[in-house]
Amino acid sequence: MRTSLQAFLVFVVLSAARSSAAETDPADLVIVGGQVITLDAQDRIAEAIAVRGGRIVAVGTNADVEKLAGPQTKVVRLQGQSVCPGFIETHCHAVGVAKATVTGEYAELGSIGEIQEWIRRRAAQVPAGTWIEVPRNEITRLKERRHPTPTEFDAACTTHPVLYTSVTKHVLNSLGWKTIGAAESNATIPDADIVRDEVGRPLLMRGGNAHLRKYLPSSTVSRPDTLAALERVLARYNEVGITHIFERATDNDGLGMFRELKERGRLPLRVTGTFRFSPRSAEQVEAFVKKLGLKPREGDDWIKAGPLKITVDGGIHWGTTWLSEPYGEKRTNFYRNVDPQYRGEQFYDLETMKTVFAAGNRLGWQWSAHVTGDEGTRNVLRAVAAVAADDPTMRKRRFTLIHSYFPAPDIVKSAAELGVGVDTQGYLYYKDADVLADIYGKPWAERFIGLAEWAKAGVPVSINSDHMIGLDPDHAMNSFNPALMLWIAVARRSQGGEVYGSEQRLSRLDALRSITHWAAKLSFDEARIGTLETGKLADITILDGDYLQCEEDDIRKLKPLRTIVGGATVFAAEKSN
Repeated sequence: MRTSLQAFLVFVVLSAARSSAAETDPADLVIVGGQVITLDAQDRIAEAIAVRGGRIVAVGTNADVEKLAGPQTKVVRLQGQSVCPGFIETHCHAVGVAKATVTGEYAELGSIGEIQEWIRRRAAQVPAGTWIEVPRNEITRLKERRHPTPTEFDAACTTHPVLYTSVTKHVLNSLGWKTIGAAESNATIPDADIVRDEVGRPLLMRGGNAHLRKYLPSSTVSRPDTLAALERVLARYNEVGITHIFERATDNDGLGMFRELKERGRLPLRVTGTFRFSPRSAEQVEAFVKKLGLKPREGDDWIKAGPLKITVDGGIHWGTTWLSEPYGEKRTNFYRNVDPQYRGEQFYDLETMKTVFAAGNRLGWQWSAHVTGDEGTRNVLRAVAAVAADDPTMRKRRFTLIHSYFPAPDIVKSAAELGVGVDTQGYLYYKDADVLADIYGKPWAERFIGLAEWAKAGVPVSINSDHMIGLDPDHAMNSFNPALMLWIAVARRSQGGEVYGSEQRLSRLDALRSITHWAAKLSFDEARIGTLETGKLADITILDGDYLQCEEDDIRKLKPLRTIVGGATVFAAEKSN
């Protein structure tokens, strides 16, 4: 017993010595002279921060933190620039972006004239007869605020079949209509409705996607090419300060690509996967989870499983969002729909949602739902409430509303009571609010992306990009530039310079929370990341200016000097020391 006691005492002494040494060991990285926006419970602003072993070990004054610098410590000296928690992009499709970059470059086009010029340039690059597919640009973002016409496409090109697609609606030039067998006035296409002019010429096709695919060239991107492109995509994310992404439609194989990069030492940010599928029964949920082969939140600090996901309705860009009122004549004409009493796509009814949500909840899974419209959101929340009434654990799962563009007091109140979070897109307000004010009416534009409504109720709301095509941070198919997101949240100005719903503006600190602390809550990560506090993972973004004091319009111009993930610098601007 005496020997055991002696051994125990030796262990205690050595442990204390190691602990004391750890507290005084030099830091790996010290950042001094900055404006450290901690976003902690007191909203403290510090001067300096120190990192050791991938974690934050000190936040405080320059004098206190500099004491932790040793001969091998990397010291970054700032002149008052802002040091923020690493930016979390809670909605992107990085693997899809990667594959798209292999097959072609994206172009953001703002008018039919720009589309025509793009078609002409493309026609000069490829052999006659080759299909020309216009990059995805929504009609809400075209100056003319309408679909292009076949005549306008013919004016640009008659030697190549041309296709413009807005998800389920298509416009082709004359050669394109002829190629797919739709040029004759009596021609029909399976699962399609062709809109024709007074003499029978095709103007637009609703549906018919499967038929179109028979004619379009298919492209397969190899796994090595995808991985190489994915690495480039993630590097672009780092360049704008992103340290963590939510891949919002993936599977175990998709996460495997990130795991492969990690094994090679080439993964520069953290990844949370979202698993999208279309179950109609509890058995289908159980079968999907079994095939997925993952447990809820399985993974590590770098890659982990996030929520399951279903798609409940459509979207505002193509006129299928599930609204609380009929579309009416103006919206129906704008979207080239048919029935003014139409209220949007409804892929799930209440009972089916209750069934699948309950099944996933029993298995311990967090849920999320793509739902854009206000009535769609209400129905989702009704289903969540019904499941929670039978099993209170549902309230702890942090169900996520993905998009939910039009909050209202009853919606927000229900979301807060159910512990629900929101993933929505600030860039859509910037690009689309002017059209919504015109086509839907100003009251709808004032509710659109109503960030403050969520925030005031204590609902964690995260603004993000829904990035899907293109590598230009400001001009991709949905900008993935967090600085632009911050400006949109604070200024709430549309591309046309209008402010709809000024009460929906966020303070600068709350805007920053929406891409850091609140974002971390959506994946149960707020104890590890999202604020700059001792003990947390050292995910840090250093900006080249003073975020809190700069002119409002200069927020969007801020750029990262350095992006740090787990204490390692994954991006440094040339002027960064």
